[in-house]
Amino acid sequence: MRTRRTAFTLIELLVVIAIIAVLIALLLPAVQAAREAARRAQCTNNFKQIGLAIHNYLSTYNVLPFGKGPSYNQIIPGTAFYARWSSHSQLLAFIEQGVLFNSINFSLAPETPGMAGDVPFMPPYQNTNRENATCSRTQIGVFLCPSDGAPPVAGWPGCNSYLGNMQTWACDLGDNNPSTVAPSEAPHGIFYYLSAVSLARVTDGTSNTAFFSEKIRGNGMRDADARSDSIVTASPTSLNATYQTCMSTPPLTATRLTHVQGASWVMGEMCCTQYNHVSTPNTATCAGLGFANASMANMPMQVPPSSQHPGGVNVLFGDGTVRFVKNSVSLLTWRALGTRDGGETLSSDSY
Repeated sequence: MRTRRTAFTLIELLVVIAIIAVLIALLLPAVQAAREAARRAQCTNNFKQIGLAIHNYLSTYNVLPFGKGPSYNQIIPGTAFYARWSSHSQLLAFIEQGVLFNSINFSLAPETPGMAGDVPFMPPYQNTNRENATCSRTQIGVFLCPSDGAPPVAGWPGCNSYLGNMQTWACDLGDNNPSTVAPSEAPHGIFYYLSAVSLARVTDGTSNTAFFSEKIRGNGMRDADARSDSIVTASPTSLNATYQTCMSTPPLTATRLTHVQGASWVMGEMCCTQYNHVSTPNTATCAGLGFANASMANMPMQVPPSSQHPGGVNVLFGDGTVRFVKNSVSLLTWRALGTRDGGETLSSDSY
């Protein structure tokens, strides 16, 4: 008597495989969403640590750290004008990086990576005896958003995802460094060239003033949507003209100033540690190179924050809170959040 063998038919096996594939397809978005939620939570925690460091700095010195430190080229001939320290460098002692802070020789410039894209721009700088070489390249976890997987520049682990609010369109505008093409323009942000903003000067209130946000780091290659590259444009001389010029420049065909946004946390520059409130989050980044009188106080830039978090960006406010601001925020509201003393009336439901 023959015994019947029990087995799956080919059709049954294919049906089972199809069911498993459907289940995986259904579960994968949920898994990815859960992972992104965890990354966003870590990003928020990084901002809170930065916020705490800012307030500890404020308690120690009674002012907020500068956005761009002094240039060394007039003191030490041959020093690149852009090799100047960032606000991040001033916060090191308050984010448990006291040893690194003490290793820095602030009487000399930082070392910097090359920032060139399609045109020559900010070539690498090194001090004569390679002072500050190691500290400038040190990677700091608090300065990196876990959702941003862009690789560091080759040989330069010390990259950065978080930028201080400069507010104005004029790159090197400062309290004592006016623009000659827009003499009435004043810096109304928090971290700008040689800034030393006290809390008393934040008259809009710390809960209504953006201090830090985030920026997608460049991967060394052309980014089609120009959120991590910087498009070269003409050189307008006002906030609205800078915005209109940038938004009307085709990102796919435009010359790129840099492909390595955020390459360095030591550089007090808009390519690495500063952003402004010219345009809303996740729009194009632009820079006008034909600025007048060779002064970076006349250099127009649109550097909005950007992120890999769906729908918007995290923003650290002056009161230490971290809020998610959507891409759909109105331009007027976003610009109001960027000023410390604009006198605007805002409610949290407006963004």
